[in-house]
Amino acid sequence: MKYLLRLLTALTLSSFLQAGTPLKVITWNLEWFPGKSPKATTKEAAKHMKDAQEALKKLNPDVFIGVEVRDWAAFEELCAVIPGLKTHVVSSFTDPNTGEIRPQQVGIASKLVCRAAAWEPWKPTLPEMARGFSFAALEQKNGSLLMVYGLHLKSNRGDPAEVAAMRNEQAAQLIAQRSVVEKAFTGKTIGGWILTGDFNTNHDGQFPLCKVAEELTKAGFRNTWADTPQKKRLTWASARESEFKPTTFDYFFTLGLGDLNAVMLESPESVSDHHAIGIPIPQE
Repeated sequence: MKYLLRLLTALTLSSFLQAGTPLKVITWNLEWFPGKSPKATTKEAAKHMKDAQEALKKLNPDVFIGVEVRDWAAFEELCAVIPGLKTHVVSSFTDPNTGEIRPQQVGIASKLVCRAAAWEPWKPTLPEMARGFSFAALEQKNGSLLMVYGLHLKSNRGDPAEVAAMRNEQAAQLIAQRSVVEKAFTGKTIGGWILTGDFNTNHDGQFPLCKVAEELTKAGFRNTWADTPQKKRLTWASARESEFKPTTFDYFFTLGLGDLNAVMLESPESVSDHHAIGIPIPQE
């Protein structure tokens, strides 16, 4: 039975990665890229870049959302190894206390025509509201737009109640974005929506005060991990000592794209403590 499960997993990953399949959308928290540390040396950053480029070439995404990237230059250099993969947006979130640009940004790149791209910090409705989201409107083969949001929600550092309140508020702001974008693209056909990245929470009851997955689902978004057993979606597994066991932090929530299921793409530890994950978007 174990052999059969491994075989089925391998077949799933193989079919996802092969060329000519539906649009491959991949997100990956790259762990302080490049360097794996905010104080990385030039040598460490170069090695991380090389390892990440080699891994990304094997994944060969059509749409790529990178989390925890330093800046536009680093993200663009990474994506340059994939022919046709163009960087559309990289955020410039600042520290709410110092105003300095943080080295943990969110980038979106694709092989599609980009009709609009932007990034936006979370509205400061709560103290210490850090980071935000990147956005790109990508044109699919049938001319409809795929609205892609790359995000990085509040980490688990701090008081659990305050952390949960902040993530819940960030989810509410994401949900409100739908009407804003629909109005901005009046007259255009929107073929689907994607919210993806590192959510720092899950739907397993591990963070009981956090209602992100629940609220997004109520708003009509599909949790693409909903039908996947927990043991097959442990996207984060730090090799360092931690109070948390391997868990699910990385998600795709979709709207208007049918009953899609995410796939976990096992990734080298030399690149990140997170695994990349992907979804296939059918193209007419």
